[in-house]
Amino acid sequence: MKHPARNALVLALASSLLGGCFLWTTRGEGEAHEERLQALETGIETERAELTASITKAKTRMAELEGLIERATAVVTRNSADMGLEVQQLREQIARLEGQIAELRNELDQTRRQMDEQRQQYEKVLKQASTGEMTLEPNDIPQDRSAHFAAAYRAFQDSQWLKSRALFRAFVETYPQDDQADEAQYWLAMTYMRQGRPATALGEFRKVLSQWPRGTAVPVALLDMAEAFFELQACNDARAALEALIRGHARSPLVPRARAKLREVENAPAGRCRS
Repeated sequence: MKHPARNALVLALASSLLGGCFLWTTRGEGEAHEERLQALETGIETERAELTASITKAKTRMAELEGLIERATAVVTRNSADMGLEVQQLREQIARLEGQIAELRNELDQTRRQMDEQRQQYEKVLKQASTGEMTLEPNDIPQDRSAHFAAAYRAFQDSQWLKSRALFRAFVETYPQDDQADEAQYWLAMTYMRQGRPATALGEFRKVLSQWPRGTAVPVALLDMAEAFFELQACNDARAALEALIRGHARSPLVPRARAKLREVENAPAGRCRS
């Protein structure tokens, strides 16, 4: 059985052998041509099969590669998404931690301030307990000079002896050249008198005389010094203070009170004066 393709090839070959004249071939030559055609057809079929197998193999490999690319893409996409999620979670954790740290710092600052305030308050109480004096904070002292003096005198009128004394002392230390400095020193001394501490008051009265000898508070300081001496039963010292007021400040409106006090001292009952 002959194949159509082979017959067509034979006809084409036969046609090419005709050069304008009709050629006759022998049986041997025909068989040779037949063998060559058969070999050629076999080679073509083999090559076609090999080519088909190569194409199939290439398609299979391509499919594998496409699958691999899809899987790799999926992995990369998934990893990127997972990494992005992890990064976002880390950022949120860091933000929470930063907020907690800020809160802790704020609480720590508040605790430190409270501890400082408590320590200062404790020191004030301890100093007051040991010395009997009040310690003022800067905020306790008015910045205005007149307001400072007024606050100290108001505390005196309210019988707040420790506060009044602390404010008057601060006034003297801050404004030693002020016209009211000697008065502040006088009222400072009077806080001790109101507390029944005439001996301590005398030391403060003497500062009025030594630091402001020409001050307006000198006459009243002499008068109350005499009272302090008299309470301490030091009648001679009381008499000397009163006489200094009467002689040295004859025009003072306090002279009548000084004369009356002098008579009281001179007429004191026996045993009232120790000196």
